[in-house]
Amino acid sequence: MNKMQSRKISNVVRNNVNTISGAYTLPLIDKLFSARQNASDMDDIYFALVALVDTGWIQEAFQMIRGLYGIAELEYPGKVAEMGQSEEIMELFVEEFIFDFYDIIDEKKLEN
Repeated sequence: MNKMQSRKISNVVRNNVNTISGAYTLPLIDKLFSARQNASDMDDIYFALVALVDTGWIQEAFQMIRGLYGIAELEYPGKVAEMGQSEEIMELFVEEFIFDFYDIIDEKKLEN
């Protein structure tokens, strides 16, 4: 996200996006990352999302997140879907999701 876009989003919106990401990422990762799951599979998903964002494919990363909910057989949260209505908020959500995703899989690796 460039500096100009960054300034357009208020701290309240940022905090809401961060809260939503945190609330919905953990249940998704819990469902995807079972005791039988290989940690490298989760790393692959993480790095694929990062690569999409790094190359500017934010919408595709957002769609990949939606696909992960389908794979996990979880209902796609309406609050997450709403993030797709604004490019700036979608980008912020994807970035927050990636940060949360990394933290959660890192913790899960330590548990195993």
